[in-house]
Amino acid sequence: MASPHNPAATIRDVAAAVGVSPMAVSKVLHGRGENVRVGAETAERIRAAARELKYQPNHLARSLRSRRTQTIGLVFEHFDRVGDENAYFLHLLNGVMSATFPADYTLAICPKLLKVSEQGAIADGRFDGVLWCKPNFTTHTVEGLRDSAVPVVMMHAPPNSVPGVPTYCADNGDALQQGVEHLAKLGHRRIGFIVDQINSLTMEGRERGLAFLSASAELGLEAEILVREIADAPPEGFTGVITFSDYNAGQLLAACDARGVRVPEDLSIIGFDSTPFCERTRPKLTAISQPVQQMARDATVHLLALINGASPPSPPPYKCGFDVRESTGPPP
Repeated sequence: MASPHNPAATIRDVAAAVGVSPMAVSKVLHGRGENVRVGAETAERIRAAARELKYQPNHLARSLRSRRTQTIGLVFEHFDRVGDENAYFLHLLNGVMSATFPADYTLAICPKLLKVSEQGAIADGRFDGVLWCKPNFTTHTVEGLRDSAVPVVMMHAPPNSVPGVPTYCADNGDALQQGVEHLAKLGHRRIGFIVDQINSLTMEGRERGLAFLSASAELGLEAEILVREIADAPPEGFTGVITFSDYNAGQLLAACDARGVRVPEDLSIIGFDSTPFCERTRPKLTAISQPVQQMARDATVHLLALINGASPPSPPPYKCGFDVRESTGPPP
């Protein structure tokens, strides 16, 4: 540890120890300086000197020089849902950090950011960019995203939700089509899409509901969107349901177990995300799988590119898979 008597080593100290320029050290240790060439032997000597001197990059000094915070804000509305039974957020964080850490960026988690201060704390200089997940599109939110002074990339919002703001999302139409077709092939004729009150208000919640109704109509099934607290009694009159998320499906499994409703004998249940949580439920949860971790990483790479002045195009919606486990079967 550095002290007043033993200050932290700097790039200049490493350069002096090896007999090269500070630019050569920066090239080897940080990959900067495109016009600087360093031979393999010299590069190894620089790394050895850095280890011996216990050199560590000074991120604060670098931020002051570049006038950047080296911090990305990750915004999602419902921080209270982060936990072992909602593995979606773990995949999200893993994806984001796999891109921020190599780029020397710090991640700040910010629930309900636009409610912290009117017109959005995204413009107050605390972040170089913001990754916005599951936005709730009020007029206030749209204005804050559209007029942001820093780059913003959204996840889980339909393409072109906010003009000029890139979006990374799943192909919800194809995803719900797979789920509905699975239930239809098993013989189900009356099915429901269950979403909790909070997610029913999001663009993604509405999009999945409409996709569910459309896929059901194509196959001639009776279908209904059920906005409800998932921990309530299981829905009556339905033989199969698709839930908004694995988290919702887990709550429904618990409600069925508490009330003697057998899954899948009495009610088939399909989740959405297909996280490892699905392997721990009883029965194991059949689920639509979306590549959350890959989407999060790609969205963060896009955000970093925007911060650095590039303008990459948004990708098309990501295709989803379908994992059949034990929670679906023929109707009673």
